[in-house]
Amino acid sequence: MMPSSSPSTSPSRTPGVAAAVRELLSGASVEIAARELDHAVALAKGRQVFIPWTPNLGAPAMIAATSRARELGLAPVPHVVARRLASAAAARELLGELRRRGAEAVLLVGGDLREPAGPFRSSLELLRSGLPQDCGFAQAGVCGYPEGHPRIPDAVLREDLELKLGHARSHGLRLFVVSQFCFDGAQIARWAGELRAGGVDLPLRIGVAGPTSVARLLKLGVQCGIGNSLRALKGRLGSLTRLAATHDPAEVIREVARARLAHPALDPLSLHLFAFGGMTPTAQWLSRSAEEPANMASG
Repeated sequence: MMPSSSPSTSPSRTPGVAAAVRELLSGASVEIAARELDHAVALAKGRQVFIPWTPNLGAPAMIAATSRARELGLAPVPHVVARRLASAAAARELLGELRRRGAEAVLLVGGDLREPAGPFRSSLELLRSGLPQDCGFAQAGVCGYPEGHPRIPDAVLREDLELKLGHARSHGLRLFVVSQFCFDGAQIARWAGELRAGGVDLPLRIGVAGPTSVARLLKLGVQCGIGNSLRALKGRLGSLTRLAATHDPAEVIREVARARLAHPALDPLSLHLFAFGGMTPTAQWLSRSAEEPANMASG
C-alpha cells in the first residue's frame, strides 16, 4: 500500500517529524516527586530529573532525594524555593549540600508563600545574592509561563526574565527556562517565538504533562491558571464525561516538534515532562514512545 499523501504522513514530512520527536524524547527531563524516586530506575541513566520542593518536604528530605537520584545514575535538578529559605545562611547550607550530593544545576522558584520565611521574596533576589555560584553551581533554571501567570502581569514576567538574564550574563551563570505545563502546541510556539524575538536566547524546556488522568489535569490546570490550555484539552476530549480517561502527551509533543522544524530559531528548545500521573506510567510511556517515534509523528 502506498503511504498517505496527507501532510501529517507524507514521506517528505514524517521522517523529519519522527526525528524531531525522537530528539525531544531522548533529551527530555522529567519532574518527579521525591517519594517516587525509586520508581525512576526505568529511566535512562544520565537523564535529568527535577525534584520539586513541596510544602510537606523539608530541606533534609530534599537533600536526601538529590543524593538518591544521583545513586540511581540520574542527574538531579532540585527546586530551591526562595520564600521558604529562612536566612541567607540556610540558603547557603542547602545549596552547598545539594551541590555536594551531586546536583549540577538547580531550579530557582519564587514560591507561593504569602510572606517569605526569610530575606528572599523572589527567585531574582536569590539569584542576585550570588549564593548559587558561591556554592559551586554554574547553571540554574528559572520558570517560564506560556499562558502567563494568574497573579503576575505579563509585563512584569518579561521584565523579571530580562533582569535574570542580564544578571546571569554579567556574573557567569548559565540560565535555562523551564515552562509551566501547557496543552496547546501553538501557544507554546508563540511564546517561544516571542522570547526569541525579544532577544532571549536561553535554552527553553517546554513543560508537558505526562500520562495523567484527565480529572487530575483539569484540577491542576485550574490551580495553575492555564485557561486557554484547558480549553484546548477539553476540545480534544470532545466530552468532559471522559474524566476517567488518561491524557496522552503525544499530540502536544508532535506540535512542538513541528514548530521546531518550521522555525529553527526557536532552538535551543527541549522537553520537560511532568510526571503528574506517577513515575512508573511516565517512564513506561517515555520508553514506548521513544521506540516508536514514527507512530507519534503520524498520529
